[in-house]
Amino acid sequence: MLEKPGLTVAHATIPGDTPPDRLVIINPQLFALHKPLEKIKKKLELTPIYGAVFLSEDPATRGEWLNKTAIAYIGCYSDVRKNLAALAKEAGAKCHAPKTLNVNHVDERGFEVSVDAHQVQPKAVLLAGNVSPEQGKTLGLPDDFHRDVMRRYSFVRLRGIERWTQLPEKPTLPMSLDLSGKLTWAWMLPGVDEVQLAVEQPLDDVEKNPPQRLIEKWVGILRKHGLMKPDAPTVKTDSMESIDFPAAGALAREIIANRTLLFGPAGGFYTACLEDLYPNCWSAVFAVEAIREAIKEPHLQDALQPYRQKWGTTLGEYLRGPQQNLRFLLPLVYRNPTMTRLMAESILQGKPVVR
Repeated sequence: MLEKPGLTVAHATIPGDTPPDRLVIINPQLFALHKPLEKIKKKLELTPIYGAVFLSEDPATRGEWLNKTAIAYIGCYSDVRKNLAALAKEAGAKCHAPKTLNVNHVDERGFEVSVDAHQVQPKAVLLAGNVSPEQGKTLGLPDDFHRDVMRRYSFVRLRGIERWTQLPEKPTLPMSLDLSGKLTWAWMLPGVDEVQLAVEQPLDDVEKNPPQRLIEKWVGILRKHGLMKPDAPTVKTDSMESIDFPAAGALAREIIANRTLLFGPAGGFYTACLEDLYPNCWSAVFAVEAIREAIKEPHLQDALQPYRQKWGTTLGEYLRGPQQNLRFLLPLVYRNPTMTRLMAESILQGKPVVR
């Protein structure tokens, strides 16, 4: 919340808005996005990833690409979140974790906001999290994301890497691009001392194909390819967690409300490949730049419009992910080293498959 240009910046978490912890793919470009972000790389426990291996259901068919240097990292979401919060505090933001946060009033001059017992009157708000429907109505937020973009991401964290798999000297990211023949994606993310098995599927597919069944299918494929140890324990899906993500949701919704810019999760800044940290932070940097300029103008609401234009012409392509017909490309991903590399770079770094 910006109360006056250059004077007060406050960061308040939304009560109850705490997503489950998980392992996440981190694009190395994240650390070059903004100067303070360079500091957190050394503070995070990261597993470097040097490529990807795409597995078919046939144990004799796979496509693998290995790079000389790390092209991505695997880190813990809570670790990244904690370090980003510390950066905000170091930068002088007033950080609050209120028990209650209410938007009481919005007009052409700004907001009236209650943070616990304190009243603040910011001119503009940057919103990353999800507020209650009542708060959203006051802010003039768009309706929920359309089901067409919603994907359910289900995952199981398995402690102790040595119990489950043997990582090579240069770890790669095992993936399925066609789990159960439905173009459903699955991952095995190697962490510092754990692995995470994950699957994604359209929200409308969950009832017909329960995530537990997809995880079990993915485990079977990993075993067939020798990427899980023969004597590894049975994977118990009762510890499975799920999150619903709006894949490339920013492309499908309005992201400017009443004196409010939506970024990160609130704006739907997830790639079609369900990578979120880089686009979330990128949209945050853009939002701050837009607010800083707009707040100087006499008509703030109108001055916020360049935000949509700027991210659309830069971040938009990143969010779309592989747009080609994957059913057509799959044979090439398995047999053609160049296509394997292009697909891996598209998923791990947001580069277009066709260049």
